[in-house]
Amino acid sequence: MPVLVNSHPSPPLHIDMTPPKPIIAVVTGTGAQGRAVSRAFHDTGKWHVRVLTRNPAGKVAQAFQKEGMEIVKANFEDKASLVKAFEGAYAVYSNTVPPWHQSYTNKLGEYEQGVLQADAAKQCNVQLILFGTLPYVGPEFMGLGGVELYDAKARTNDYITSLGLPAVYISMPAFIDNVHSWPLVKAIDGGAKLEFVGYVVKPDKPMVFLWVERDLGPSVLAIAESFRTFGRPLAEHPLNHNVLPVGSWRGTWGQVSDEIEKQTGIPTIHNVLPSVDQRWHRELTKVFHYQNTHGLFPTDNFPTKVFSSLGVQYGTVEEFVRTKIAPMFRKS
Repeated sequence: MPVLVNSHPSPPLHIDMTPPKPIIAVVTGTGAQGRAVSRAFHDTGKWHVRVLTRNPAGKVAQAFQKEGMEIVKANFEDKASLVKAFEGAYAVYSNTVPPWHQSYTNKLGEYEQGVLQADAAKQCNVQLILFGTLPYVGPEFMGLGGVELYDAKARTNDYITSLGLPAVYISMPAFIDNVHSWPLVKAIDGGAKLEFVGYVVKPDKPMVFLWVERDLGPSVLAIAESFRTFGRPLAEHPLNHNVLPVGSWRGTWGQVSDEIEKQTGIPTIHNVLPSVDQRWHRELTKVFHYQNTHGLFPTDNFPTKVFSSLGVQYGTVEEFVRTKIAPMFRKS
């Protein structure tokens, strides 16, 4: 009997040997911090970005999904929701939100949120937590009884460390983005002048500023890559359990308003209001009192040596005003 030969052999089976990309889960991934972190990791092409959001149908979430990011509906006040979202993640960008924040409806305090995220990460065998934190103030400072916005985050650092999870605590200063997003500057007198509104902090008080949109993502990414490529147990990494201040530059709010006047050509009046209670919350006013007295990371140079050694390039006040503020007001 003749042997039948298949004249159309099947193509050889292709096995994709490319290793899977490490997953970073970004809590509040469509918020200001989350957008910056998600964007930086996604743009490398080396990471799978899992964006946690309350509203997957939102504009930012939909745009990220079209770019190839994974969008996951998650509630940072619910551990089961977090466990589901963290499953298989190599790293988590952990972020907590004050319960009085006008853009959220959460009930839990920031420490309780941080504990839930840490416990979920532990349960899911997450390798690295990157926690957005703030300096510890304590109850004795200026008789304020503590600054919960700062102290709750700082206490969360200690809780994460107690779990033995490799982690880095990324401590942040004033967000220069607020000049644009709140906003803090507006046209007055029919556009003949600009008014720059500050809260509590004197115009000449030295501060540290972070351009979140531009500089936070690359900073977090640089840390994550340092751990991912470490080659030894992450607990042995020299940055493990360190608090790392991150800032784009040191300056004053007065310099910001002066730069706006310089680049727009419009006289700019700098007014300082005694509180932000009416607009936001008294806890935020306490933050500004702390900043006006303490100045934030007074012994550090910015950018810091850690981030400079990791190759992060930071923006400047001139660049921020040129790209984000001046186009809103510049005379034609």
